[in-house]
Amino acid sequence: MWLKKLPFPYWLAILGGFLLAVVLTFKRFLLVRYKFSSAGLQMDAEKWQQLETEFWVHTINFTLWGLLMPLVVYVVRRYRVYASAPARERLTALFASLVMALLHETVSNLMYYLPRHVFHIEQFTKVILHRIINFYPAGIIDRLIEYWILYAIFSAIEFQSKFRDKQIELAQVEGQLFGAQLNALRLQLQPHFLFNTLNTISSLMEIDIKGAQRIVSKLGSLLRGVLDKDKRNLIPLREELDFIKSYLDIEQARFNDRLSIHYHIDDITLNALVPSLVLQPLVENAIKHGFARKIGKGEIHLHTERINDKIIMRIKDDGKGTEQDTTQLLSAGIGLKNVQERLSLLYKDQYTFDIQSAPGLGFEVNISIPYQRQEG
Repeated sequence: MWLKKLPFPYWLAILGGFLLAVVLTFKRFLLVRYKFSSAGLQMDAEKWQQLETEFWVHTINFTLWGLLMPLVVYVVRRYRVYASAPARERLTALFASLVMALLHETVSNLMYYLPRHVFHIEQFTKVILHRIINFYPAGIIDRLIEYWILYAIFSAIEFQSKFRDKQIELAQVEGQLFGAQLNALRLQLQPHFLFNTLNTISSLMEIDIKGAQRIVSKLGSLLRGVLDKDKRNLIPLREELDFIKSYLDIEQARFNDRLSIHYHIDDITLNALVPSLVLQPLVENAIKHGFARKIGKGEIHLHTERINDKIIMRIKDDGKGTEQDTTQLLSAGIGLKNVQERLSLLYKDQYTFDIQSAPGLGFEVNISIPYQRQEG
């Protein structure tokens, strides 16, 4: 069970300890050889024996840390302290590190001296015992330093892992929220728009059958786009404009061509990726609050252009306008607020959503988002 909870494979911890011993011994060898070479001397047998001893000491020391890795990870997780931790928890963590250092130093001495005694390489005598006892304090300090280095490494690994998990979780939540908002727009569009469109079709059936058929065709195209559950969050502006044109064609028929639509579309923007259904609430707002309450003819201008690395989309009407500020307008209905929140989710602080209006001066919405081109 402990092995499955390690931040990396168990065998890698053991191999890493052994390789570290090899590297440290080789470094020591290079230093000693340089020292002898500078003095014009050759390395004698005693120095080679010393290097061999250092190699085995390093190997046992760092490989043992690898072998003890499950226990080390458990202690690190169990007795981790944070900046705001009380003194009791800090002392507990320090005591746990001291126990780990004592355990490691004791076991490493046994691993080094016991085989030497068994295989008659070096007999375990009182002299060796006194040597171990004399070096014990220094060894404990070294083991404490090594433990806290491992503590820092594991804490960093787990912090990075938790940060990555949080990012994934946040992305999933944002995706779900974005989908929920998109569905809310779909649901908002369907009831009242269908009711008005069906009334328009019913009226046309008596005076303009071909016109009624054309509206039915537009309505079918429109509903396919709205009800497409597999529709991507980001679509080419070309597709969004096709949807808007179908929507506005129906609205023009509804108002007996009193509504004039002017498209100012920069061709370079047609393949730019934009949030699906981002323009429909804005166009609907222009019709509902700008034109529907106006006597006589009205105009809506839809403008897109690319400026440097930004796509600019602008919807403007010549309606009555309003005295409400942006905050009041966003809180008044789901459409504008939904668009603003979706833009925030998708682009963070890399977008602008500006509303300009005044009594008698119409209503204008400007959106600026990063330019992303559809591939292929």
